Amino acid sequence: MTQSSTHWRKGITLLSCLLWMVIMIQFSTQAWSGARTYSLLEHLLQWGSPPIAAQLTAERMAGLNYLVRKMAHITEYGLLTILAYGLGRLGFQQPRGLVLPLAWGGAALFAITDEVHQWFVPGRGASPLDVGIDLLGASLAVGLIWAVSLLRSGPQVH
Repeated sequence: MTQSSTHWRKGITLLSCLLWMVIMIQFSTQAWSGARTYSLLEHLLQWGSPPIAAQLTAERMAGLNYLVRKMAHITEYGLLTILAYGLGRLGFQQPRGLVLPLAWGGAALFAITDEVHQWFVPGRGASPLDVGIDLLGASLAVGLIWAVSLLRSGPQVH
């Protein structure tokens, strides 16, 4: 691999991580509060499936909104972990055994700082539960990366 292609890979993988973190920070603003996502989800259901929307009580709609928000946490931190893994493996050519814990740790650190940030955002709040859900997403991504790498390596001869 040439030196210019190595620099290119580092740049692309680093930019991908940073861009995703900027997007995640935007999700932590008041614009993405629970009330806002409730309204968006309600409109989406009314547009996409009016019969289902008509049958949802306010309580069930609130539960669905909660579930969607928590699944978003899992997804965004899973993707961050995968991007950080790509940065370490593709960008910096480091071994999987080093990169996986660092990718998970980076996601954990970002999850904690994100919740601290939300503490200071009007209409938002910090939640240790959300950090746990974020770490679940990061852990699922680590498991997925590990499983894919085992499948790629083929059967092991002992």
